[in-house]
Amino acid sequence: MWRAENTVPAIFFGAACLITWWVRDHVFFWDTIQLGAKHALFYYENGLNLSLLPAEIDSGHPPLFGYYLALCWTLFGKTLPVSHLAMLPFLLGIIILAFRLNTIIAATIPVWLLCLLLFADPVLAAQAILVSPDIPLVFFFLLGIFSILRHRPIWLSIAIIGLGLISMRGMMCGFVLFSWEIIAFRPQLRTLLPYLPGGLLALLFLGWHYWQTGWIGYHADSPWAPSFERSDATGFFRNAAILVWRMLDFGRIFLWLSLAIIWYTWKNIQPLSRQLGWLFLIAVLILSPSLLLHKALSAHRYLLPVFLSLSLLFLSFLSTVSRQKMTWIYGLAVVGLLSGNFWIYPTHIAQGWDASLAHLPYYGLRREALQYMAQHQIPLTDTGTAFPEIGALKFRDLSAREEGLKEKDLATDRYILWSNVMNDFSDAETRQLRERWPVLQQWQSGGISLILYQRPL
Repeated sequence: MWRAENTVPAIFFGAACLITWWVRDHVFFWDTIQLGAKHALFYYENGLNLSLLPAEIDSGHPPLFGYYLALCWTLFGKTLPVSHLAMLPFLLGIIILAFRLNTIIAATIPVWLLCLLLFADPVLAAQAILVSPDIPLVFFFLLGIFSILRHRPIWLSIAIIGLGLISMRGMMCGFVLFSWEIIAFRPQLRTLLPYLPGGLLALLFLGWHYWQTGWIGYHADSPWAPSFERSDATGFFRNAAILVWRMLDFGRIFLWLSLAIIWYTWKNIQPLSRQLGWLFLIAVLILSPSLLLHKALSAHRYLLPVFLSLSLLFLSFLSTVSRQKMTWIYGLAVVGLLSGNFWIYPTHIAQGWDASLAHLPYYGLRREALQYMAQHQIPLTDTGTAFPEIGALKFRDLSAREEGLKEKDLATDRYILWSNVMNDFSDAETRQLRERWPVLQQWQSGGISLILYQRPL
C-alpha cells in the first residue's frame, strides 16, 4: 500500500530518472573521458580481463569504476545511454541516504531539505549528469557517515571498501571517516574493525600497483606529472587563495552566509553539530594538502566530501532555529547555490566547467560544430583544439571512430576549434585568434561559445 510519506522521495527518484534519461546522449566530458571512457574501453576491448591499465592511461587509481562501466556495456551494450543509466543506482542511493541522514541530523524539519540542499550544490549537480566516479564516491562517503551515526558496522565496512576501490581520493575519504570516528566519538577498538577490510584492500592494490609499475600516484613520465609538481612558497599561498575561492565559488558563499547568520544570531549548538563540525574540519585537513602542495590539483570535485560535510553541518544548525527563520535562511542558501550554475567567468579566468550546470549547452554546440565540419569536409586531423576535445572521438561518444581533433599549434594548424570551455587556450592565443584568424562559423548558447577559425591567408 502506498504511504503518503513515500510521495516526496518518489518525486526525487522520478526527477533523478528523468534527468538521467534527458542527458543520456551526452558525450563523456572533462575528466570522465579519462576516468570513465578510456578505462572502461580498455577492459571492454580486452574481454573484462582484470589487470592494471596501460601506462598511458593509468593515473594510479584502482580501476573498479572503469571495470564497472565495461561490465555494464558487456551486459547491455556499449552506448552512452547505458553509461549514464549505470550512474542511476548510485544517484538513487544518494537520495535515500540524504533522507535517512535528514532524519538523524534534523528530525524536526522536513525530511527532504537535505536532499534538495545537496543537489542544489552545483558541483554535485554537475557530476550527477556525468558518467563520473565521483558519484559512487559520494554515495559511499554518505553511506559511511550514516553507518557511523547509526552504528551499522556491516554497512560501514561496505562503505570503506567502496571508497578504497573507487580512487585514491576515495581512500583518503575512508581515512577521513576513520579519523572522524576516533576524534568525535572516541570508539572502542572493536568498533574500528569495519575499517580493516577496506584498508587492507586499498593497501593490497597500492602494493600490487607498485610491484607491477614501480610507482604510486604518478611517475616522471606520466601525462599528469606536471600537475603533481611541488609548489614553491609563492605557489603554496596562491593555492591557499584558490582553496578559499573554491569554498566560496558557484554560490557556496551564500551557504557560508546562511551558516554565519545562524551562528552569530542564535549559537544554539547541539552535540551532533559539534561532531559534524569535526567531520568538516577533518575533511578539510586531510583533503586540502594535496591541493596546497601541488601545482594543479585544484579541481572543485576534489573537495566534494568537504562540501557535503559543510551541508550536513548547515542542516544541523538550521534545525535549531524557528520555522519562520528557517524558511528564509534555508531559502537564501538553496537559491544562492542554484545561482552558482549561472556563474560564468571571463575567458581569461580558468573555470571548473565540470563543477556546475553552466556547461550544459556545450553538448549541443559541440554536435553542431562537428556536423558543420563534416558537411564542409574539414578534416579533424587538420583542426587544433584543447582539452577536453583532444583525441579520438570514440573516447567521447563510444563510436568506432579513431580520428579526432589534435592538440592545438597555431603555427601550423589549418583550423582551430576554440571554446571558452577550454581552459588551455592562453590569453595570448585567444587574442591572436580573435585579431588575426577569420571566423568560419561560430555557435553560442547560454554562456558557452564555440568558434571554428581558419588560418589566415
